[in-house]
Amino acid sequence: MKKILHVDIDAFYASVEQLDRPEYRGKPVIVGGSSNRGVVSTCSYEARKFGVRSAMPVALAKKKCPHGIFLPPRFDRYVEKSKEIRRVFSAYTERYQTVGLDEAYLDMSHYENAMPAAREIKRRIRRETGLTCSVGLSYNMSLAKIASDLKKPDAFVVIRPEQALEVLRELPIGTLHGVGKKTQEFLVKKDIHTIEDFWRLSLDEAVQMLGKMGHALYFRARGEDDREIVTERAPKSSSRETTLSFDLYTRETIAPIAYSLLQEVQQDIRDEGVIPQTITLKIKYADFTIRSKQRKREYGATWDELLEDLLDAFDYSPGVRLVGVGFSNFASPDEERYEQLSLFSWNSFR
Repeated sequence: MKKILHVDIDAFYASVEQLDRPEYRGKPVIVGGSSNRGVVSTCSYEARKFGVRSAMPVALAKKKCPHGIFLPPRFDRYVEKSKEIRRVFSAYTERYQTVGLDEAYLDMSHYENAMPAAREIKRRIRRETGLTCSVGLSYNMSLAKIASDLKKPDAFVVIRPEQALEVLRELPIGTLHGVGKKTQEFLVKKDIHTIEDFWRLSLDEAVQMLGKMGHALYFRARGEDDREIVTERAPKSSSRETTLSFDLYTRETIAPIAYSLLQEVQQDIRDEGVIPQTITLKIKYADFTIRSKQRKREYGATWDELLEDLLDAFDYSPGVRLVGVGFSNFASPDEERYEQLSLFSWNSFR
């Protein structure tokens, strides 16, 4: 039987800020910039008590938590701490799959009893990085993540096979991986509020209602998930998006959000060893119409300049509810250097 550990660093960005600045510990720290036109990247648990959440406009966060400490993100520092965490992982398994900078799935199946090693990973992360994490141990990826979410922060939860259905029974349907906000709203309208409610559906009904995802959710709701940990991936694309708490209508209010997402997606790919060639800006309007535009980078152009160009290409007057920024068309560093050398050589003979 597989043994999968899910590790989630508690309030990662905010926790790093509190680690580096002890005077902020125990206080509502909100990372996302001090400008009212920014968005919250993450916030400490002290801020969450006031209703502050990630992807929330900073202006709204300030209304909910006027005494909060608002800080701009320091992505280089977060990458540095993420690498420290990954060094701990690599001491226990070669098979782990990272999700962004602050989450990972670890295959611990080679341990006869994975619990002592899992507890040691948790202790070492605290001791060597100064950060706390919530960990979940189970027999598949879906249940491991559910376990780590159950008692945050600083949690250690195990879900054994004989416990799975009882644990899943009362959980909100949105707990299942693959059920986003819109899917949850759709299911609630169908009187499906909990995972136990979802059990009423046959496999055919789940697929008819939710398509291919319905097939996966049918089994995840029953504690089954056959996904394997992927240790090395050549990304086809990488993106970040945020759903706004209220519609925005001008380029001036959308641009800071887009630039914040650009910083995040750049950070996501930094450790992949690949270089994107194309940037995409995605907009979802208030009527749920989706539009996206792309620009391919020419030598010498910056991503900020290309995003600026893309921002000029949209009409925001209908109202915007979602903004996304993504990279695609990846090349290796060697391919990138070859393209630059070819361009330089060609220009020198013109």
